Amino acid sequence: MFITITYVIKLLLLPPVSLLLLATAGLLWGKRKSGMTVAVVCLALLWLLSLPVVVKQWAVLWEQIPPITAEAVRSFKPEALVVIGGGLIGDAEEYPGQITLHPRSLVRVRYAAKLAKELGLPILVSGGSSAELENISEAELMAQVLGSEFKTPVDWLEPDSTNTAENARFSRRLLQELGVNNIVLVTQAYHMPRAALEFRKAGFQVLPAPTAFIGHAGESRWHDWLPTPSAWANSYLLAHETIGMLWYRIRY
Repeated sequence: MFITITYVIKLLLLPPVSLLLLATAGLLWGKRKSGMTVAVVCLALLWLLSLPVVVKQWAVLWEQIPPITAEAVRSFKPEALVVIGGGLIGDAEEYPGQITLHPRSLVRVRYAAKLAKELGLPILVSGGSSAELENISEAELMAQVLGSEFKTPVDWLEPDSTNTAENARFSRRLLQELGVNNIVLVTQAYHMPRAALEFRKAGFQVLPAPTAFIGHAGESRWHDWLPTPSAWANSYLLAHETIGMLWYRIRY
């Protein structure tokens, strides 16, 4: 129940929902000049956050960590690869009666499989279960997908964490006993700054391996100036990271 309430609160506080609610409130209060001003500002921000060219530039501010390189691996000498779960889906119609990985988790798992084969590293998957899907953890399902679909065995599971800070602390508790300190960390590029910070605070030496960049290099294309629902979705993720980083500095 607590996790569900937290999710609803985040949904209401972060764009685009928060801006839509404020714009609606401003229009209902439109007889006053201040209400109309709020509505206009919020609608303008909603439009800007629907443009891929704007959201990509915002993403570049977060995605400062470049893709992993062979030179970095050679100098770092990693001992294990850690991939963080990004969620589960319990009602996918194409998998009747099954729980499957959220696309965020799947893209991380795919990249982790690629790196594990290239680098010859053992894998730890980290992620617990949700309040709605208590019968399986992210770690268990990631291990299943890595083994059956990507032919990449998983060495360790951390199935108890419910957020990034716990991903780091619980993974450290497990790997410290094995003498593993240097890890390659896999997660989305926008999530990597917060994730790498938490894993370093937990005691790891971290070589980040970000994937699924939102802010792509190169010139913008003409259709990047057209509104898209995916830009709104990405703006939610980036706003979540902005608030998350601030909250983690206070909370952890």
